[in-house]
Amino acid sequence: MTSAPSGSLLWTMNESFDDGTLSELRRSLAGAVLGTRDPGYDLARVSFNALIDRRPAVIARCLGSEDVATAFAFAQAHSLPVAVRGGGHNPAGHCVCDGGLVIDLSLMRKVEVDGQARIARAQGGATWLDFDSATQASGLVTPGGVVGSTGVAGLTFGGGIGHLTAQHGLTCDNLLGAELVTPDGRRARASADENPELLWGLRGGGGNFGVATRLEFRLHPLERVVGGRLTFAGPGVVEALRAYRDLVARLPRDLSCEVVLALDESLVPVLIVAPCYTGSGNDPDELRALRSAPGLVHDGVRAHSFLAQQHVFNPGYGVDRNYWKGHFVRELPDELLDDLLRHMLALGRPPGQILIESLHGAPKDIDASTAAVGFRDAAFNVSVMASWLDPARDEQQIAWARETAAAIEPWSVSGGYINYMQADEPIERVRAAFGAPAFERLRALKQQYDPINVLNRNQNIPPRG
Repeated sequence: MTSAPSGSLLWTMNESFDDGTLSELRRSLAGAVLGTRDPGYDLARVSFNALIDRRPAVIARCLGSEDVATAFAFAQAHSLPVAVRGGGHNPAGHCVCDGGLVIDLSLMRKVEVDGQARIARAQGGATWLDFDSATQASGLVTPGGVVGSTGVAGLTFGGGIGHLTAQHGLTCDNLLGAELVTPDGRRARASADENPELLWGLRGGGGNFGVATRLEFRLHPLERVVGGRLTFAGPGVVEALRAYRDLVARLPRDLSCEVVLALDESLVPVLIVAPCYTGSGNDPDELRALRSAPGLVHDGVRAHSFLAQQHVFNPGYGVDRNYWKGHFVRELPDELLDDLLRHMLALGRPPGQILIESLHGAPKDIDASTAAVGFRDAAFNVSVMASWLDPARDEQQIAWARETAAAIEPWSVSGGYINYMQADEPIERVRAAFGAPAFERLRALKQQYDPINVLNRNQNIPPRG
C-alpha cells in the first residue's frame, strides 16, 4: 500500500532530472512546475490517505487544457508514468505516483453558474466546497458528495452518492457534458449531442479516458434543508440500526439518509444517522420515527443551509491512514447487521467505521442505459472504513477491513463502489462493478481514447486491444 523504496531504478532515474530538463517544462507550462527539491513539493504530493507516501519526479500544476496536453507530451518524451490529481480524495492514492509525473488540477477550481438555465460549469480541479458555494449563492444545487474537499470530477466519474441522492439521483446522472484532454493531447467533448458514448462512459467509468478540464451539470433549486446528526449509543444501537433499515424502505423522495457505525473512546458502539430532508416543514413523520429509536443520546438535526449540511462530515485531509472495502447489497437482514456490530466491536479501538449509504429514491428512476454505473439495483452501499494513525498497525487494520467486508459478501449484488476501492482490488471486482456487457463497452471506449493505457492509476479498465 505504501510507495516503492526510493532506491528503485525508476526513482533513481527520475530523481536525476536536472534544472535544464525541468526548465523545458517550465517554459512550456502556464502553471507551476514542482521538482523534488522545490518548495511546496512535499505538500503538493500529499493525498487524503496518509497510508500513501509516494514521491513523483515532477508535479505539473496546470492552468488549462494546453497545460494538460503539454504535461502529457513531457511525460511521453521522458517515459514517465502519469497520475492525475483533482481533489486527491481517492483512498487508493491514485492521484500520486512514484517517480512519475502528476497532472495536478488543484489550481483549476473556477465554478460558473447560469442560474436562469440551471447549469453549472466547473473546472477539473474544483472541489465540492467550491461547487456548492457557487451554486448555493443562486439557491441551486446538484447532488454531490458529503465531504467538501472531495474533487467534483473524481466523485462524478465514479458515480457519486451523497446527501441528495434520493432527491436528485447520483452525481453522474446530473452530468450534462465534459471537456477532456486525452493522453495523446487531443481535446474531446462529451455531451448528449457530441460523443454521447463517451458521456455514457464518464457517468461511472472513472478517470480512464482523459483528464477532465471542464464539467457541466444540471442544477436544482434548494434554499434550505433539515439535517445534521442523530447519535445513538449503547445497547440500543442494533435496534436503532434496524429501525433505520425498516424506515428507509418507505422513505419519501425528499429525504436522503445514511448511517455510520463506530465506537466511541470508551469502546461503546455508536450509530450516527445523517438525514437530509428537503421537503416542506421541519419535523416530518419520518424524522420523528428516527428520533424515537432506542439509544438516542444527541439530536443535532435542525433546519440549516445545504452548505452547513455539507459540513456534517468533515474529516481531516492527509491525517489518517485508511483502508476501505465494501459491497453493494439489496437488503440488510438482521444476520448481517448483527455481524457488522460484532466486527465493529472486534476492532477494539476508534477510529474506524462502517458506512451504510441508502440508494432509495431517484437513482431508481433513471434510465440505466444512460450511465455506465452498475449498482442501480442495490438498496445500500456498505463500506468498511479502517482508519488509524500508527504505521505499526497497518497489517492489523487492513486485515480487519478485509474480514469485515468478507462478512458482507454473501449479500453482495455487484463489485464494489469504484470511488472507495483500494489499489489492490482484482480486475474481476472492477468488471463486476459494471457487469460484463458494460465492461466490454467501456473497454472499447478505452481503446478509442487511451489505447496504450497511460491513465492506469485508477480502477483500471484495460483497452480492448
